[in-house]
Amino acid sequence: MLERPTERRTPGASGRSGGRPPSPGFAPWLMSTAVAVAVLLTAANLHGVLEGWSWLFQVAVTVCSIEAATGLARRLDWPPLTGALLGLAALVASVNAMFLAPTSFLGIVPGPGTFAALDPMLEEARDTVVSQVAPVLVNNGIALAACVGVGLIALLVDTLAVPLQMPAISGLGLLGLASVPAMIKPNSIGTAGFLAAAAGYLLSLGCAHWLASDGGGRGRLASAEQFRRASGIAAAGLAAALVLPLAIPGFSSGLFPEGSRLNWGSPTGLNPVVNLGDNLRRPGAFGRMTYATDAEEPLYLRSVTLENLTGARWSPSAFGGNKRTGIDELDVPGVQNLLAAGEVTTTRISTASFTSPWLLAPYAPAQVSGARGQWSWDPSTLNIRGESGTTTANQDYEVRSVKPRLTRDVLRAAEPTNNAIVDPVFSELPDSMPSIITDTAATVLDGLDSPYEQAMAIQTYLRAPGFVYSEQAPVEGGYDQSGFEVVAAFLEEKSGYCIHYAATMAIMARIAGIPSRMAVGYAPGRPTGTVFDDGPGGDLKEFEVDSRDAHAWPELFFNGVGWVSFEPTPSRGVLPAYAQAQTTPGSPTTADDVLRPTGEPRPATGAAAESAESGSQTPAEDDVLSRQLWSASAAAVVLGLLLAPLVLRRRRTNRRRTALAAGGTGRRAAVAAWVEAVDTAEDLGWAAAATETPRAFQQRLDDAGVVAGRSSAALSRLRAGYERAAYAAPETPAPDGDNAARWTDVETVKGRLQERAGWRRRLAGLFWPASLFSRRPSGADGRREDPSYLA
Repeated sequence: MLERPTERRTPGASGRSGGRPPSPGFAPWLMSTAVAVAVLLTAANLHGVLEGWSWLFQVAVTVCSIEAATGLARRLDWPPLTGALLGLAALVASVNAMFLAPTSFLGIVPGPGTFAALDPMLEEARDTVVSQVAPVLVNNGIALAACVGVGLIALLVDTLAVPLQMPAISGLGLLGLASVPAMIKPNSIGTAGFLAAAAGYLLSLGCAHWLASDGGGRGRLASAEQFRRASGIAAAGLAAALVLPLAIPGFSSGLFPEGSRLNWGSPTGLNPVVNLGDNLRRPGAFGRMTYATDAEEPLYLRSVTLENLTGARWSPSAFGGNKRTGIDELDVPGVQNLLAAGEVTTTRISTASFTSPWLLAPYAPAQVSGARGQWSWDPSTLNIRGESGTTTANQDYEVRSVKPRLTRDVLRAAEPTNNAIVDPVFSELPDSMPSIITDTAATVLDGLDSPYEQAMAIQTYLRAPGFVYSEQAPVEGGYDQSGFEVVAAFLEEKSGYCIHYAATMAIMARIAGIPSRMAVGYAPGRPTGTVFDDGPGGDLKEFEVDSRDAHAWPELFFNGVGWVSFEPTPSRGVLPAYAQAQTTPGSPTTADDVLRPTGEPRPATGAAAESAESGSQTPAEDDVLSRQLWSASAAAVVLGLLLAPLVLRRRRTNRRRTALAAGGTGRRAAVAAWVEAVDTAEDLGWAAAATETPRAFQQRLDDAGVVAGRSSAALSRLRAGYERAAYAAPETPAPDGDNAARWTDVETVKGRLQERAGWRRRLAGLFWPASLFSRRPSGADGRREDPSYLA
């Protein structure tokens, strides 16, 4: 709680308050307002993590309710703990009023049915976090989670800043809140977001200092010492912004918080769309898994499908009422019939540390055995998801999967699909989309009526030499997602990775009238050379996959056949035989006519090939190099400015030491040695007052135990020499003394002061020496003397 200064009264004065403590006035409300503004300015950076701005009003209601409650507690002079509890009660009441009113008493107090109503909201929020790419669509579950999370941050900041009287430490709460969008948004929070959060922090810090100092009404200007400390904190923050990107793994480019998103550690799971690009861009490989199969070719392992285009973005369909439990046998009639007529494959999967709520399996899974935990599945997609915290971590299980025997002739004979056959979610498109998508689709599909011919035309268009596989171009171009605006940018740039190719083909297929979805999982990996004897059924060949194989591909529905996968991404995955361009005898074989192993690059063509042959750099490479040089130059300039005080202070010390070593006159040497000792004391937190004499300054350090023993004697000798040099009459002989001994005394005093100072003061004295900025006209440091003494 804010301290209120006790009002001074003369004896016998009654005062209008009758002897009671003075009223806190507006101080409690001002501090609560400052905290609320600081939290909301920081929370605004969640725009881009959450779609739109509608959520901000609900968050503001929560934060303002909390701060009104804590401000009221302070206004009534209640104990600090009571204020924190009242704020927590305001959090619960505001959340209940906005999201759970029908099940609450008076609309704000949780009732018997509140927790039952809360469960589906939490499940909705969980599905959104697991399934969607930022910015996620804001449903009731996500909005509720945002209100609770930001509300708890507001309560933490308020408690640290006011009752615990640690306003500077309260910035950690704001930093934690800002770190969420900084890690999730592709370009972090940007300059405007950083400045907004910083302004909120400085506002709460300034109000806390002002009110605590003068009792909530009479502000005062900061002292020179406070200004130096504030400047030091700012310099340290800027230095951290330069150094942290070099020290934090996964911070790929730029300055915090404007650079690429922070990727701490090595994630082992696959979050649809959200982590796929990050996994591909990470150096090295992680999350190794193995699978052993009796299939003739290595398999795609599917994690989940994305078919819902609500909000013009891809996400999995909610299980809803379609959810089935138990995966020993997936009793879908079509799949069960194929067990007798289709290609049946047995696959044993070992996930190791791979952690995801979605179970990996070759499509289409018919039976799963050995998977621990609770699992449910969706009959329309055959997506398998863990329940009650079940994940794929350290699982060893076997999958029997089946698919129809696909050939070009089978697919060519398929008639256009009646939309009544499949769920409408697989065919839905928004009312409007960027014209480049519809125009490109019209050009590619012109004159084609057969679904197979249309699918092949789209795949051939995307695998043409004009498109380039790149994991970095979408990040640099700001289209590292999968929505319609992203697909439009991809078609414009013709550069991206599997998400962009798969999303583009799936959208164009829907424009052609072919139901589609996007599968996310892993492309076929690499053989390990291990073969397991599976008895009469044949041997199982083992393959390994890791983060380098994270992949997305489109699946199109063909009438009478089912879901068929295609591979529009050049240089990734394996091109199925039925999806390869048909050649005639004697015609040259192209790259698309053979099965392409994972990760094999497409041969360079056109300008790229000419650039490679000549050894010159492409324009994109030139741009990257230019940005890198500009960033490095800017970093060097800023780092130079930060190190300038250290260099200037060292230069001053070296000049004084050199002057003494050269045998300067006793008078000037004595002054220079004393001033160096006083400057060192000021740098380490013991500044001499402007009106303090040298003798008073030395006595203060002695009384405080700052110097003692040898260091006290050394400081006394330096002070005595300075007094004789500075205050004696001109005709008085110069003070005796060996210059080397004088500097030894300076070093002795400096060593003692460093021992007494904490590590923070030592760092501040090193990088932000206060003596550089002191301009006192007189006093213990002798700055009224000839400036040549200070040289």
